[in-house]
Amino acid sequence: MSKKVISILLSAAMLVAMFCVGFGAVTAAADDTRTYYFLAPDNYCKTEAGAANTDVGAYWWSPEENAPWPGQTMTAAPEIGENIYKIEGVPAKTTALVFNAFVDAGTPQDPKLAAVAHQTKDVNLEGYDASEAECPYDGSVDTANFDGWVFVLNLNEKGVNELSGAETAGGAWFTVDNYKSSETYYGSYGFAAEEPASDTEPAADTDTTPVAPVADDEVWHAGDTVTVEVQFGGINGEATKIGAYNYDVTYNTAVVELADKENLTTGEGATTMANTAVAGTVKIGNIAPFGLEQDFTGDKTTAYKLTFNVTKDTTKSEAAIAGVCSSLSAMTADASKTEKLIGAGSTEDNYSNLLVKVACPHQPEEPSSSEPEKPSSSEPSSSEPSSSTPSSSKPASSSSQTSSKSTGDNASKSTSSAKGTTASTAGTSTATVQTAGTFAVVSLVVILMAAAAVVLYTRKKTEE
Repeated sequence: MSKKVISILLSAAMLVAMFCVGFGAVTAAADDTRTYYFLAPDNYCKTEAGAANTDVGAYWWSPEENAPWPGQTMTAAPEIGENIYKIEGVPAKTTALVFNAFVDAGTPQDPKLAAVAHQTKDVNLEGYDASEAECPYDGSVDTANFDGWVFVLNLNEKGVNELSGAETAGGAWFTVDNYKSSETYYGSYGFAAEEPASDTEPAADTDTTPVAPVADDEVWHAGDTVTVEVQFGGINGEATKIGAYNYDVTYNTAVVELADKENLTTGEGATTMANTAVAGTVKIGNIAPFGLEQDFTGDKTTAYKLTFNVTKDTTKSEAAIAGVCSSLSAMTADASKTEKLIGAGSTEDNYSNLLVKVACPHQPEEPSSSEPEKPSSSEPSSSEPSSSTPSSSKPASSSSQTSSKSTGDNASKSTSSAKGTTASTAGTSTATVQTAGTFAVVSLVVILMAAAAVVLYTRKKTEE
């Protein structure tokens, strides 16, 4: 009886020990991965900046391919910063990867796709020896990998992938807390500068001059129809076609309501996304990967039309219909080159206009005997310029277009001041296995003690 009990208990102890060690090994293997971040330029991921889509891709090929080119999509990481994307689960043995705009230009390449298939050069993941003279670190960091770091491009030094025709750029690794520190790298993106925080309160506005009424203000009546036209023109540089734009039209919902909206622009693959989710704002986003067909080189031409109904007697100034173009990108006739006209730090808008017209069936009121009649103003409401921060897009390549060694990432070895510490994962798997082994040994000891107790109890009963 006692031998059977001991045999059963010993078998159970062995199973528990094997399970614990096996579980520890699996856990260690799952933890043997890296997470990398990438600061994507606007034309990688923002359609209004000429991107083909809103995805950013990551591709690696050694020790095994993660997915066919352009790889797998990255995840937006706004907790780190704008235009920051992350890729998790990269095997620790991976030596290099390529970030891209998630576009496959094909082999042989499609020229139109190649124009939007941006990608990085091979990005080194093996770390730098801090003793290297050109290492972008000051010697305080001897990192073996860049787990948890941000890769930032130098967009002033671009190249072309000979096989895909995609635009390429090299860069450098920075920690998440200082990736904005380098003018050579972060500064090359053309992002709008951040306003420094002020330690002093702004001076109080002591001007008590009453606001003068709007001169020659139009009187609108309930039932009138207002037509609003978004116009563009004067795009006559090297890039003459509109590739993408973002335009916001705002209005006073208390006196007018949106009745209709109509896109008047056409082009190969052109799409329009008019968003009215925000009360009092119509957000228009239009993109044509190969350019809109209309001629916007001369006088301003209407691209989008909105129709409003006047819901109560009001005035043009009270209706407050206004427009702002936050982003405008032009491209060459062959779609091989894009140019940012509005946005990404630009502050002047010479290309857009908002034309506001009213259809009023009412007869004009008789002028006062003491004042001469004043003509009604029908001048278009001017669109105010604004600046916006940039974004990103992606390029393409194939496993045959890249090598397992980083050849184009030499730009990362510069004199920029990228400093900081890397999140270390070394020793994680060892600690996990040690913990699992300790648990198995303790379990075995407890089970053996229980078996001994059973044997002693059985012998005592037999003697009695």
